Amino acid sequence: MLFIHTFTVDASEANARIDLFLVKKFPAYSRTYFQKLVFEGHVKANGITIQKPSFVLKGAEELSLHIPPPPQLGVPKEFEGDLGVRIVFEHPQFFIIYKPAGLMVHAPLPEANAITLVDWLLKKFQELAAVGMPDRPGIVHRLDKDTSGLMVIPRNNFAHTRFGELFKSRYMQKTYVAVVKGQPKDEGIISYPIARHPTMKNRMTHIDAAMAAKWRITGRASTTYYRVMERFNDAALVEVKPVTGRTHQIRVHFAAIGHPLLGDTVYGVTSKLISRQALHAASLAFAFENEAFSVHEPIPADMQALVETLRNRSN
Repeated sequence: MLFIHTFTVDASEANARIDLFLVKKFPAYSRTYFQKLVFEGHVKANGITIQKPSFVLKGAEELSLHIPPPPQLGVPKEFEGDLGVRIVFEHPQFFIIYKPAGLMVHAPLPEANAITLVDWLLKKFQELAAVGMPDRPGIVHRLDKDTSGLMVIPRNNFAHTRFGELFKSRYMQKTYVAVVKGQPKDEGIISYPIARHPTMKNRMTHIDAAMAAKWRITGRASTTYYRVMERFNDAALVEVKPVTGRTHQIRVHFAAIGHPLLGDTVYGVTSKLISRQALHAASLAFAFENEAFSVHEPIPADMQALVETLRNRSN
């Protein structure tokens, strides 16, 4: 069974590559995934199969996107234990769960064999197989593999749609805690646009005037608020409130201002004090069906140990 999406390309999207256009329209999927779909003949423009991911849109095309179901749709992979996942809050229409660092939310491609949060969800709540996209059931937003913290999991398609609207309209208030290198200002707003790096495909990058001129890309508008909670020797504990939700946004933005997250090997450097980027999704606040919710999760043991070590070294 194919899941078919049809839509008309807006004139404002003229000159966009088809793979980048599809990522923008369906941000839950990766560019690599859409390139794969193009090569397999699952994307058509005006009834003609698109041959290459570099196909440039003219605007006004009628697009047809076929998303094939993954193998063994809705069947979780076998694994032992609880993967470190916990239900923090339960509601008849959604869960809020804690995802530990080191666990992917879903496989990067349907055929990937990695054990993911989706496998845990399907093993515990089989009914989630019918919620949301077929290859990432129950998922309405993501955290990076090595970011810990809170995620909301809709329990039905009504809730999935509603939460999708909350994230898209920016009514979902997300607060993170991070440890960054150096001494940033007491508080600030970082507003660099973010785009996929033109030469390093596994990275995102901020876009300033020089980069825009050199690479002829503009990126997507991105805004991050932060305030320093505690200072150490050459490091700081910060509270972060991203307004937008771009891929790797917090990591890219702090690297852009010269204060990368400790342990971030992609945008910063390794740390002897923590084995992953020091980033934790600490709280979610939102209104669902006219009721307000606010859920908080303290930083996990590895980040707490990092903070205590930095604090002791600063005394």
